[in-house]
Amino acid sequence: MRTIDISNLENLLPEGWLENAGTLRDSLIGKTPEQRRAIFKASPIWQDLLLVLKGLSNNKCWYSEAQEVMSDMDVDHFRPKNEARNIDENGKSIKRDGYWWLAYDWRNYRLSSIYSNRLRKDKHTDQEIAFGKGSFFPLREGCNTATCIDELDDEVIYLLDPINPNDPDLLFFSDDGKAIPSVEKEDEPWNYSRAKVSIDVYHLNHTPLKDARLVVWNLCERKINQIKKINRKAIRTAGDNARIEILKQDLREMISKEAEFSAVAIACVQKNKIRMVA
Repeated sequence: MRTIDISNLENLLPEGWLENAGTLRDSLIGKTPEQRRAIFKASPIWQDLLLVLKGLSNNKCWYSEAQEVMSDMDVDHFRPKNEARNIDENGKSIKRDGYWWLAYDWRNYRLSSIYSNRLRKDKHTDQEIAFGKGSFFPLREGCNTATCIDELDDEVIYLLDPINPNDPDLLFFSDDGKAIPSVEKEDEPWNYSRAKVSIDVYHLNHTPLKDARLVVWNLCERKINQIKKINRKAIRTAGDNARIEILKQDLREMISKEAEFSAVAIACVQKNKIRMVA
């Protein structure tokens, strides 16, 4: 996960989209949940923003950083529109009203791969548990649930949000491609819990995803090992210096926001303590 800047997104909306969204939002007022579902089904204008959202992340899922080339992607409602679910301390699913009043708010949209957004089992394992966001949107126990935009800041949410610059850094990656919290439970229990929950909800350890990350990690580490080998020389040649510059430029490209799984490359660089200048 890398931070997604949506500060200019409003200026990228198609002509007339905001006006249409406002009309549809107003049409939801006073409607029953069934009537609202019918409006959503008839007017899913969030889908019109798919290409715009892709442009903000170089076609990468905002949760997993995977580029989807031959499969569909979803415009996810970060706060679910129809219903929102939580899990209590006994593992029971608790359903509450969705954030229907945000259904046509562009600030609530996140670009997501199907495996992060929809409930799916990992067919590469024997696990019977389905992962994926679905309508899951847990809040910290005891906090208020927002019923309008002005109350959103009162919510204490579990899920890491890619548009919040403080959230992506709570994810780290191990050398086997696995997503893990970047903090220890003893040091930052709340942030640790948020990362753990998000890893499961966004299906960030789906087997093909781990395999793809491992490829990036191994490539990054091979380049780092070449740099370390040259650095251990007592006397370096001009050719050695040139080679290090080429290798570091390769690493800069791997950690750039445009690169697929760039956060994995960053984790590899940090773990190996390689000095990099962006």
